[in-house]
Amino acid sequence: MSRGRKRKSEKGQFSAESMKNAVIAVLRGEDGVKLSIRKAAQKYGLKFQTLQRYVSKQRATPNEEISMAPKYKSRLIFNREEESSLAEYLITCSKMCYGKSTKDFRELAFEMAKMNNKEVPESWQRNMRAGVDWMQGFLKRNPQVRIHQPEACSLSRATSFNKHNVGIFFENLKSAYNRSESFCDGTRIYNLDETATTTVQKPKKVLASKGSKQVSKCTSGERGTLVTTCCIVSASGNSLPPAMVFPRKNYKEHMINGAPAGTLGLVTSNGWMTGEAFISVMKHFIKHSGSTMENPTILICDNHESHLTIETIDLAKQNGVIIVTLPPHCSNKLQPLDISVYQPFKAYYNTAVDSWLLHHPGTPLTIYQVAQCVGIAHERAMTPANIKAGFRRSGIFPFNNNLFTDDDFLVSYVTDRAYDNDLPSAVQEQDENEAEPSSSTNLTSPHDEFSIQIPQPPSHKCDQPDVSSPASRPFNSKQQFISPNDFKGFPKAPARKNGRKP
Repeated sequence: MSRGRKRKSEKGQFSAESMKNAVIAVLRGEDGVKLSIRKAAQKYGLKFQTLQRYVSKQRATPNEEISMAPKYKSRLIFNREEESSLAEYLITCSKMCYGKSTKDFRELAFEMAKMNNKEVPESWQRNMRAGVDWMQGFLKRNPQVRIHQPEACSLSRATSFNKHNVGIFFENLKSAYNRSESFCDGTRIYNLDETATTTVQKPKKVLASKGSKQVSKCTSGERGTLVTTCCIVSASGNSLPPAMVFPRKNYKEHMINGAPAGTLGLVTSNGWMTGEAFISVMKHFIKHSGSTMENPTILICDNHESHLTIETIDLAKQNGVIIVTLPPHCSNKLQPLDISVYQPFKAYYNTAVDSWLLHHPGTPLTIYQVAQCVGIAHERAMTPANIKAGFRRSGIFPFNNNLFTDDDFLVSYVTDRAYDNDLPSAVQEQDENEAEPSSSTNLTSPHDEFSIQIPQPPSHKCDQPDVSSPASRPFNSKQQFISPNDFKGFPKAPARKNGRKP
């Protein structure tokens, strides 16, 4: 067997029905003719030695019906219900952005077996964790659990997307909807956001020789030059001409050659959007959307400082633009452009840059060709289907403030300060005294429709003072199973210290 190749066992790869028919054919015969063990094994696709063992068992107990399948299940460490509770715990931890690695999972399985006084193999005791073979079998028996490569999620993003912040956003959006009847069809609801378009693309997969250790693809540079592209879309599926910010001191008209018709060209020292530049973007939006006091519009954007200058807010008020800002670090869930538009936009942009370099070998792509590539990507990505999907999946249009479930908010449970501040003082006192809490804690916010039920680890205190932990008690069939929720719990940040003196 070659090194690194996974061994595939054929053990137990037969059905109980085929084994039963083969045993009957050997002992009783088919149509009055008994078959030999070897012929019966060949007919029913079984191993000769395996069939012989089952025939011998049936001959030894002719009046009893024996099991015609391997007894693998009787040798499992945990039964189906216990493994389901372990799988549910793993899935919940992953939704909270604190998923368990394979090593942590094996150590948790060993700890759970020890807590419940389960009989485990000697290797588990020696290594203080479950074996790799058991873990692979667990994943096969519980297909809802899989090994994934997680994406990095900053603590700020995990903390900010909570029911309180999302509830405030939807209340503000609902209040804006009630200001005019023209918002009912979505034609006056817009979303604005910036994205980075650089001169260096992310290379796509290419064909190369098998076994190659390193495969490269040509780009214009190491890091590239930033050109900010600001897109504006409507809930009706339409898109307005974008605005592009170039890293230059003086603007030249040829910078936007090839861009979508009506594109606004701007310049800043570093290519980033600034407060002064955004005033021009707001005028650009008012011009193409036709926003007036008699025909107002709603503009949804993030709360970056460049979007909320005094001059921009005054200009919006004078022209009937109602600005609704998103909660910080929640654009991945509430920003329509981020949800369904920018991913295909960046994919098409990378393809356009690849195509340009292919047709201009040996020539680096500069900021003067970025507008051409943006024009190609904008036309292909800004489709009505993509735009409407972003508004629908964020709950903005059609309006749906109950779109996000408890699973979506599990990521903020670890640092949810409502657990520390909004609970009654009696409950906080009880937690501080390490009294036995209830099986679940109701995390509430000022919005009654937003509540979450998170199971809490119960205290390990017992009525008998001489018993220190559940592991020291003799385990019996009547004793309740101790799940990971009970002895491990979920990760929770400690309450903030109150430094103010009374």
